[in-house]
Amino acid sequence: MTSEKTASAAERFLVERSGKASDGIHSSFNRRLCRPAVRWLSHTRVTPNAVTLFGVLVSLFSAIAFARGNYWSSVAGALLFFLAGLFDEIGGMLARLKFADSPFGTYLESHADSLSYLFLFGGITIGLYRQYGNRELWVGGLLLIGAVLALIVTTLQRKRAAAADRPTEYLGNFYRKLEQDSSNWISYAVRHAQGFQRRGIMIHYVVLFTVLGGLPVLFYLATIGAHMTWILALYYNRRFFKHAPGTNLSQIQTPQEAS
Repeated sequence: MTSEKTASAAERFLVERSGKASDGIHSSFNRRLCRPAVRWLSHTRVTPNAVTLFGVLVSLFSAIAFARGNYWSSVAGALLFFLAGLFDEIGGMLARLKFADSPFGTYLESHADSLSYLFLFGGITIGLYRQYGNRELWVGGLLLIGAVLALIVTTLQRKRAAAADRPTEYLGNFYRKLEQDSSNWISYAVRHAQGFQRRGIMIHYVVLFTVLGGLPVLFYLATIGAHMTWILALYYNRRFFKHAPGTNLSQIQTPQEAS
């Protein structure tokens, strides 16, 4: 870098590559929207964790909008949830750009995502109850139970699938095990469906279903998905990650490898 012009070009280069190699089309689109904010925040003292927490606050406002129970409030809630998802992306990009990745930040991001989903579907439950009656409260209760169980079991899975000081390796390790076990039809199906649970993708579907009037459909699918998540996580904890803490992860074998 020999001038302000070349420094600016280098900065843009770094921001454009502050994503992940595993980014799909949805996340790549999200990160393009986030680049101007990331460039600006990189010159401030704002931390990635602060951005993540602000995203949770926006998710709370999203839930309040959904809870009003009418179409236009729900659309506003969906757009706010989309914005909250962008803050999640911004936090991750900023952490990589500032070399501020940390195990605490990874766990904070994971739990912030879970809390944001609880806010979202709590607000949707109240809103649908106001429109359709008591049945939606029962479904919302089932969704809450599934979401809490999924959080507990996937947290256990993260601890078993990655070293304590490298929690960012969790998804990579998990996807690698699924691919190695692709002869198992359950692993094959889960590997191809797993991406739809990622927040960077989910925020698009929340907007789409809400705008098209399909919020109840999304609500019921989320209830099924929450329970499928914790059931499958238990299955894979036993199939892939049944080992004591501190085990060398490179030595863990899938059933296919062991045979």
